[in-house]
Amino acid sequence: MDKRTFTILLLVLLSAITTGQDKVKNPILLDKSVLSGVGLKKIDLKDEPEKDFYQKRLYRGNDISIYVVSTETWNNKFENFWFDEFIYMYHGEAIIKPKHGKAQLFHSNDYFFAPKGYTGEWEIKAGKHLHYELSVITTKRADSTIISENLTHELFDKSVLSGAHIQLDKNRKFTQTLRKGVELTISLKAEEPSLSKIKDTKEILIQLLSGMVTIKTSDNTETTFYSGDFFIIPEKMIGTWKSKGHGLIKYLTIEKTSSINN
Repeated sequence: MDKRTFTILLLVLLSAITTGQDKVKNPILLDKSVLSGVGLKKIDLKDEPEKDFYQKRLYRGNDISIYVVSTETWNNKFENFWFDEFIYMYHGEAIIKPKHGKAQLFHSNDYFFAPKGYTGEWEIKAGKHLHYELSVITTKRADSTIISENLTHELFDKSVLSGAHIQLDKNRKFTQTLRKGVELTISLKAEEPSLSKIKDTKEILIQLLSGMVTIKTSDNTETTFYSGDFFIIPEKMIGTWKSKGHGLIKYLTIEKTSSINN
């Protein structure tokens, strides 16, 4: 083998190694400064340019997209709301007044779900300040003709999230679907401290409610998450999941509903 041929083969080998390394997927911690309301960008709304509206995209994947959204006190009317939305309210209140049904009030530190197809009023109250919230939607819309049978906003009950009712199965795991919408599915999961494999996963947003999780990916990168952290498991990530805690490790998952077509 001459020197030139050897050099070409070496470059091809190095390129293959680099390509393989590029394919390694690691979990992604959502930016805590943005979740704290820092660095949000003002957006000019065509229909209401006088309104103070801010937004920052934290993540856009094949399945889900994640934003922090902020506005002044504001009242909107919706006819057939465009998408399912998972919301965690950091500051302010939301008053939901459906065309049919009872009004609902959501506060700071509430988790709630807004269904695709909702019709009615949606008022944001922040006094003389700005509200802000974490918003999760699917990146692609479901068929526009598909509307949820349940058009009621849903508060995720803190007594349920507290986990006193949890009973582990024979594998020492627990899963409870809190809401399955047309586009998004939200679940509460729990387990005893354990080590398990991650392979060919869906794209999932997780909020760790209690305990600690260390994820080690195929390139031996280790990332540790703690109670309160929001993080993303990318699609088809390969690695291990090691959970630790005082008793139960408990977390929320937000993912695309399986029935949505790509």
